[in-house]
Order: sequence, then structure tokens, then C-alpha cells
Amino acid sequence: MQIYNMKETLKRAGYIYIRYLGHGEHVLEYIKGKKPYQFEVWFSNKNHASYGLIYKNTHLEFARSYGN
Repeated sequence: MQIYNMKETLKRAGYIYIRYLGHGEHVLEYIKGKKPYQFEVWFSNKNHASYGLIYKNTHLEFARSYGN
């Protein structure tokens, strides 16, 4: 049985940190896709069960696309 880590660092997942919006929401830019890169909002949610990212010991869970 193989166990997969469902939490990745921003760098490994292909994101860069843009800014904090407040109320636990963070804007990240996905830089592995096609240009123009897409912006997404992720929110702080420690120990959630789904896929997520880790930024400065904070667990982030995807919320929505950001911008256009």
C-alpha cells in the first residue's frame, strides 16, 4: 500500500505567493500552466482532509479562481 502526501509546498506544486486578502484568504499564482498564468484564492484550513498546500506552516485549501 502506498501513502501519498496530500499537502505540497508552493514551489513543488508550481505556485508563488502573491498576497494576503484577509479573513484567512491568500492569493497564489499558478506558474506551471500556460501564460497568462492564473490567480487563485486559497484559504487557511489546518488539517483538512483534501489536497492542499503548505505555506509557512499554514495549510491552505483551494477556494476559487481570482481575477478576470
